[in-house]
Amino acid sequence: MSDPREVEELLRDQARRTETRADLQRRHDDLQQVTPTVGVLDEAAMAGAYDADPDAAVDLLADLGRATDPALRAKARRLAVRLLVPPARAGETQRRGSSRLATVAGEGLDLDLDATLERSLEHRPIRAEDLRWRGWRSPGRALVLLVDASGSVAGKPLTTAVTTAGALAAGLRTDDELAVVAFWSRAVVLRHLHSPAAPSVVLDALLDLRGGSTTDLALGLRTALAQATAARVPHADVLVLTDGAWNEGEDPAPIAAAAGAARVHTLVTVDDEEARISCARLAAAGGGRSVPLHRPSDAPAAVRAVLR
Repeated sequence: MSDPREVEELLRDQARRTETRADLQRRHDDLQQVTPTVGVLDEAAMAGAYDADPDAAVDLLADLGRATDPALRAKARRLAVRLLVPPARAGETQRRGSSRLATVAGEGLDLDLDATLERSLEHRPIRAEDLRWRGWRSPGRALVLLVDASGSVAGKPLTTAVTTAGALAAGLRTDDELAVVAFWSRAVVLRHLHSPAAPSVVLDALLDLRGGSTTDLALGLRTALAQATAARVPHADVLVLTDGAWNEGEDPAPIAAAAGAARVHTLVTVDDEEARISCARLAAAGGGRSVPLHRPSDAPAAVRAVLR
């Protein structure tokens, strides 16, 4: 399923299954500390909980993002974006690989006077953020996150998907592209590669998603690769968030082997030998890397490891 209207309708239908305050209280002993009453979210307490135990805090925040209480749900989702998709600081989006001389916003070799003047045409004097430089820059790339949404998309699977999507969105440059696909017995494009929407909105889609029962990894991979082949940039990487298992459809390894220019990586969500072997086989077939991702807080490091 890739039609945005159909996806929106599906997510709207699945998002009707919300979490009552009683449900939240049964799962989270510290609920009262961050939301003492209906409609209230103590952001300072939530930020403190995140500093103390990011995995538990994101687990709670994801559940709050599915709350029956609409005010609490909206506040939790806004805070999730601020915590998980922080603005990139200067130099953080530098990456390895072949580079070319281009105009860049950060410091470079020489001031690009024409580009700087163009930025400052509407105001005087020239501001620091108007300065443009000539510097070495690696080309943009296309990233496709493929999320296993079979079974119950809640708890650790949900928080891992949300933190991984956040890590990818936080590392994007203006010339990068990001798509997100979820799969179970069907595959759903939550964000198209060329979507004009902010990449962070995919967190809303993941929080609305409830998924399904069986696991057709081959179908999900085909759908993700269809997004990758539409890339406008030279480098495409598919990151599969999976335990390597499937119980419907065909073997996904031959599909990964036929991925063409795209690389297929696996982020292994289960710490057992069978999962490691299955995921390593899939990544090897797709010319990519297989990296463990056993805790949601490991997502930024795991993303860096496969994209290095």
